[in-house]
Amino acid sequence: MFASADRLLEKLSCAAIIALAFVLLALVGVADYLTGYEISFGLFYLAPVGIAAWYAGRRTGLAFAVASSIVWYVAELIGGLQYSHPVVMPIWNAFVRLSFFLTIAVLLYTLRGRLSTERQLATTDALTGALNLRAFAERLDHDLALNGRTGGVLTLAYIDLDDFKQINDTFGHAEGDRLLRAVGRILVEGTRSTDTVARLGGDEFALILPGMGLEGSDILLSKIRQQLSESLVRGTRSVTCSIGAVVFREQPPSVEDAIEAADRLMYSAKTRGKNAVVSQIYARTTTTVDAPQPQRAATANNSGHTKPFTKTCISKTS
Repeated sequence: MFASADRLLEKLSCAAIIALAFVLLALVGVADYLTGYEISFGLFYLAPVGIAAWYAGRRTGLAFAVASSIVWYVAELIGGLQYSHPVVMPIWNAFVRLSFFLTIAVLLYTLRGRLSTERQLATTDALTGALNLRAFAERLDHDLALNGRTGGVLTLAYIDLDDFKQINDTFGHAEGDRLLRAVGRILVEGTRSTDTVARLGGDEFALILPGMGLEGSDILLSKIRQQLSESLVRGTRSVTCSIGAVVFREQPPSVEDAIEAADRLMYSAKTRGKNAVVSQIYARTTTTVDAPQPQRAATANNSGHTKPFTKTCISKTS
């Protein structure tokens, strides 16, 4: 129940959250007045304060902390509560309540920020800022399932830097890390906001391109390959990459099968001399593959199943 409510509130705008918190505060204040000062409603004032601080930000939370203290004070005042000292006691109680509400608002806002940071760290690669392998697999599973239900098209690209070990051996791991960060930045800048960029580990990256077919993905990936080659120059040589891209018009049996299909095509690009893009359309039962597959792909298909590919598209430097 709480998870469903949280998802619903996350979808609301800041203005809607403020309106909701205001309505809750008004209802609590009215109920506090109608039930009389002998029944405490202090706990219920935390609802508008907490919602405002959690979903609308620190300033809004602090504003509702002040508003809740005022409403509580007014409800007791017009409800007939008599103090032994008519000036000091009401002011002191209002101050204590205000301090409590302000503390709760700040704590909730801080907690939300920490949780958001932890969630981001759990799903992103610390070096490049791209999604990590676990988050990538979850995103791919979601996008493939959505693609299967809508009957759309989706491209999965597997990118591996060529001879990256030589970069580390020649220039050191610090330079290798700078290169990987640059690759992550180029991939993000070269794709759409709806695409997904992930680092699978080491010098291997992946892209999820929803709504992009064979022709469009080949153009995009060729541009990315060219940009990486032109931008990542170390010493007297450019750092190149090999890319395998699978176009899905139907849902594969599993995420692992989808990644393996793109991985095989990436190795096919490696055997063609590297610095190339090999793209194919996926199908569970198909035909032949125009391009010969590397040994790794042949081994994976020795079970007797037909290779799940159709049309091949190869892009390579001259």
